[in-house]
Amino acid sequence: MKRLVVLLFVAALLITTAFAKTTITVWTFFSGGEGFIVTELIKKFNAENPDIEVVEQIVEWGELYNKLTTAVVAGDPPDVSVMHLAMIPDFASRGALTAIDNYVSKDILPDYVPEIIAKAHYAGKLYAIPIDTHPLVLYFNKGLLKKAGLVDQKGEALVPKTWDELINYAKTVQGKLGLEVGISVENGPMTGERLFIAYYTQLGGEFYDAKSNTIKLDLEKAKKTYEFIKGLFDSGVMKSMDYNTAESLFQNDQSAFHLNGVWAMAVYPTLKIDFGVTSVPAIAGSKPYTWADSHTWVLPKHPKDDPNKIKAAVKFVEWFARNSAEWAKAGHLPVLKSVLSSDAFLQLPMRKDYAQVANFVVPAPSMKGWVEIRQKMWELNQSVILGQMTPEQAAKELQQAIKNVLAD
Repeated sequence: MKRLVVLLFVAALLITTAFAKTTITVWTFFSGGEGFIVTELIKKFNAENPDIEVVEQIVEWGELYNKLTTAVVAGDPPDVSVMHLAMIPDFASRGALTAIDNYVSKDILPDYVPEIIAKAHYAGKLYAIPIDTHPLVLYFNKGLLKKAGLVDQKGEALVPKTWDELINYAKTVQGKLGLEVGISVENGPMTGERLFIAYYTQLGGEFYDAKSNTIKLDLEKAKKTYEFIKGLFDSGVMKSMDYNTAESLFQNDQSAFHLNGVWAMAVYPTLKIDFGVTSVPAIAGSKPYTWADSHTWVLPKHPKDDPNKIKAAVKFVEWFARNSAEWAKAGHLPVLKSVLSSDAFLQLPMRKDYAQVANFVVPAPSMKGWVEIRQKMWELNQSVILGQMTPEQAAKELQQAIKNVLAD
């Protein structure tokens, strides 16, 4: 009898061990349609991987990075967290992330868009698995363009390819239809950081050389960029407004063109608006480079790294990246080339119209202190628009701000 009890105990122990799950906690800040997609993908992963249980915790978007810092310091962070690509240097430089070079599959890194996966590294080590890129793109109201007579031989709305074309088309529609603006756009981060980076890069400018840790900000090109942005506002084709106002104007047929991120594709197709989407225009002779950031998965640093947990976490984040055609329903562009060219992605509404943008994205520099620098860019841009600072003064102050951050 005693032997039978022992055998039953051993059998139960073996069964329990065989079916033991590795629990992975994941912090996200996604809500609405994005949040629904993430939750459903996590459910699918759990169903396909009975040995791993991913448990999601939603943190307020504006609070996640502070909470994550606190959790790492306290020694109790989640196993996985979402993180913008631009934030990687700040967290990795503080030792707050786990390097995953030795855990990722050999075939996944070569499949990435090079500009994106390069930024997932810091000091030669891989710290993140990107799952998308969300660049700045140009939306246009087909109905308004047609009313203004801006059509081709087939009667289709003309799509601007250069900045000169965009400005001319916008002024034409604005004048003929009596619109408040020709191009609606939020004048904080959208113009101060995103439009600045797009135009400055098209001029051939760079911010920073990660290899030599030196500033590469070209004062003349930065000055020209501020002059360009100021000219848009001075001409009246753009006016100062917040994000919600810019959105409202475009969604209610009150602006012919609209600069915004691809995340708007999660909303616009559900509205009664005849619109199109394309890449940001280019300077004549340049490629249509545009600002972009990316959502990534990172593994926050634990006091004692558990290899089994790390393996399970990396398995989840890789799986999510490979299934990013589903995530792309939120409007974001995949960053795995195999997914970007897949039927599952390209058959989504209008994706073929802007999929090529992924080849011209310009992520934020891989440098510490980018959060402070971009905040400074928003402030400088506002000062230039309001005439409180000249483009030359703003360029010099931006250069000094970058020097100050690197000196800390």
